[in-house]
Parts: sequence; C-alpha cells; structure tokens
Amino acid sequence: MKTRRFCPKCGRPVLKSQNREYIFQCNACDEDFCRFEVFRKTDLSQVLQIRKVEFENIKSRGGYIQSLKKPFHIFN
Repeated sequence: MKTRRFCPKCGRPVLKSQNREYIFQCNACDEDFCRFEVFRKTDLSQVLQIRKVEFENIKSRGGYIQSLKKPFHIFN
C-alpha cells in the first residue's frame, strides 16, 4: 500500500508495518518507524538529498544500483 511517507535513513518509501508497536516499516533498511519519525511528501527536498547520499554510498561500496526511484536496491 502506498503511504507517501519516506524512510529517514535511506529516503525510500515506507510501508504499513505488520508490527503493532510501529506504524511504518522500511524493507530496504529493515527498520520500523513511528509516525513522527518518517518524512512526508512535503519534505521531498530532504528525501531527495538523503537518496543522493545513499546512492553515493552504494556506488562507493560497489553495490548494484537500480535507480533512485526504485524502492529497494540489490547488492552483489
């Protein structure tokens, strides 16, 4: 389900959490978040900046980069 909320660590879209203690989860980071921790669509400039940093980190580690728009990335 699309939530229009983004992970504060990697900037990827988050999903509704199956854990009752948390509301959102990021499958890329394997983290759960509360409502106040995630970014909203109004914070898109910060989200794009986080994605660029994450993109550079993956690139420097030699990981496989799909796209900045894809929700998950695959490492070799």
